[in-house]
Amino acid sequence: MNRCAFSLTAYGMSDVGLVRKNNEDIFLNMEKYAFFALADGMGGHNAGEIAAKEAVRFVSASIEELFVSSEREWNVFDLYSFSELCIKNANSWVHHLGTKKKNYQGMGTTLCTLLFHERSLIYGHVGDSRVYRLRDDILEQLTLDHSLTNEMIAQGQVSKEESEKLPYKNVLTRAIGTQNEVEAEIHIAPVIANDIYLVCSDGLTDQVSDQEIAEILYDAKDIKSATTQLVERAKEEGGHDNVTVMTIKADEKENLSRQ
Repeated sequence: MNRCAFSLTAYGMSDVGLVRKNNEDIFLNMEKYAFFALADGMGGHNAGEIAAKEAVRFVSASIEELFVSSEREWNVFDLYSFSELCIKNANSWVHHLGTKKKNYQGMGTTLCTLLFHERSLIYGHVGDSRVYRLRDDILEQLTLDHSLTNEMIAQGQVSKEESEKLPYKNVLTRAIGTQNEVEAEIHIAPVIANDIYLVCSDGLTDQVSDQEIAEILYDAKDIKSATTQLVERAKEEGGHDNVTVMTIKADEKENLSRQ
């Protein structure tokens, strides 16, 4: 089993939005193993939906197998390596599926994974779905989008303000399944009581600013209310894409708060 020093409360919601006909986002809540995931698929003929579902299915099965089949005491570095391998293997599986069926060719998905262990969080991602942390009323983006826009900003070709006007700002430089191999970014961060973690697809962040996200998280009475308000806010701003939000709150086990 996975040991986590905190009591985790999580709530997720996914909405097709106001423009798209099908929802290619998916989220996973495995509180039992302190594991959470989110994927935002891409590809025609509903292939993006398949890519997202298969990536999340693969990582969830891997996590369950890890903690159910072994009584070993895992440490945070073991789980760091496992998270990296898990995402890479999910990529290989989705890529394999994409080569088997004509309608699935070129399909891909973003992927974010969060695994809480003792007093740490191991989080990984590929693509432009994001992980945020609200701590002491300060919202911090923990992941960096794997996008053409971010590469251009890093190289000094455009400013962050100028990048908002680019017609190709959502072009990804990395995704699960589009290539035989992918480099996953994995990090370890300390967790403290009352941290709130937000995992979301770009259907939220393309419509709602970080400042407003922070305000909603701070003002909401609980994480369910915060999640619902964030999804509705994205729709109020146009709902041009599927929008998926999952919020996770860490409480000390002996001192549970109202959220």
